[in-house]
Amino acid sequence: MHQYRAGGTRERRAFEYYFHKAGPLLSGVLDQDFWSGSVLQICRVEPVIWDAIISLSVLYERPPIHETMPWLLVNDPAEVRHQYHRDALVWYSRSLALLQQRIDHSTVEPMVALVSCILFIAIELLQGNRKAAKILYKEGAQLMASTTSTATMADTLEPMFRRLGTSVLITSESLEESIGLHLSLPYERFASIQEARNILYSIVAEVKTLNTDAKAYLRRTAYGQLHKVPALLAKQQRLRDRLAKWNHLFTYKFMHDPNSDGTIATLLMTYTSIFIETEATLSFDQSTYDAYESEFAQIIDLAPTAVAWTRNSEGKQPPFTFEMGVFFPLFVTGLKCPFPKLRRQALRYMLDAPPAQGLFMCTPAVQVVALLIELEENPDTFLPGQVSQLFDILDKPGHIPPAQHRTCDFSVSSVVDVEGNTRSWLNYTNCRYDEEGRAFFIEKRVSMS
Repeated sequence: MHQYRAGGTRERRAFEYYFHKAGPLLSGVLDQDFWSGSVLQICRVEPVIWDAIISLSVLYERPPIHETMPWLLVNDPAEVRHQYHRDALVWYSRSLALLQQRIDHSTVEPMVALVSCILFIAIELLQGNRKAAKILYKEGAQLMASTTSTATMADTLEPMFRRLGTSVLITSESLEESIGLHLSLPYERFASIQEARNILYSIVAEVKTLNTDAKAYLRRTAYGQLHKVPALLAKQQRLRDRLAKWNHLFTYKFMHDPNSDGTIATLLMTYTSIFIETEATLSFDQSTYDAYESEFAQIIDLAPTAVAWTRNSEGKQPPFTFEMGVFFPLFVTGLKCPFPKLRRQALRYMLDAPPAQGLFMCTPAVQVVALLIELEENPDTFLPGQVSQLFDILDKPGHIPPAQHRTCDFSVSSVVDVEGNTRSWLNYTNCRYDEEGRAFFIEKRVSMS
């Protein structure tokens, strides 16, 4: 292949920004081989990758998602208002068209197609287009499953798609793609902290699957006595065993590595959150979480190190990270921890973290959880008229809510009326017991706009 040389001042500036700023910030500590390695090597000879990089760079420098009200992103991607964003989308369209042309003529290498897919997913996420990102993930996962793996694919791309698959599973409840998320634990030790992360993410996916199965079972058995089926209990025990072994291997290998303090803190936060979820997921009674105060406190104790680790030399957080980061453990703590000081601190750390982490956005998540906290602690309260006022909840001392007022499940829906106005709703579920001890659900909803 000949070396591809791109022209144009705006293109060169965009590439330089990626090289010096966006690439290193996307890389973090663990992913330099991809964002600052493979991507830069391939773009020298592949205009498909070059166009994707410069588009990603411009969107990363000024993310459209941070210029749009969060609730407007429930239905649609961010609105394009500036010429530099239009330039980025022109380059993105050019990259998509060229890749499709190469696919039609069977002249694209799988490695190029898969790297393009990752870059395209990042571009869509920076626009708030999660639906498009999930479609791209599905296409990439299918290609990955049907392609003979090379060393680079096995070491870098396959783990990235598995971790992305875990995030898709968290947000979608199910995963149809054929790429396997399950990874076996090593017998004696982790070969690297990357391996430890990849296996932990596979366990996160298993916990999410158990949680989804448990919710379905609990709903089927509502209004009747709960008898936990052997299959769910067996899954729970397998996860307990896998988590115990992961923690043993991780503690043995990495607990005294000062060069990975932030990564270690993030992984331990994630481990602790899914440990709690594994233990509590088969229970109707939300007071089950009361027994895990020390585990929730450990997550909060680790958070300052993990959040500080992603800051740049100027003390600022990157606007977007491709990986999930601290979002999941802090979200679980804010949502499920009944202790008011700890759950509020979790939300504060979410606001201090990178505002967009893969498929997740911290600010709207904090707004949702803050509203749920207010509804749990003060179920008869008159809710604030503006979502922004919900941040006042973080300044209240709060109290431990009764179990019957705690959130079992929730969702956010959004509709556009005939006048084009968007209205968002928070749908949530409480679990109650009748006089005979039978569990039942109460479905509620409140307006968020």
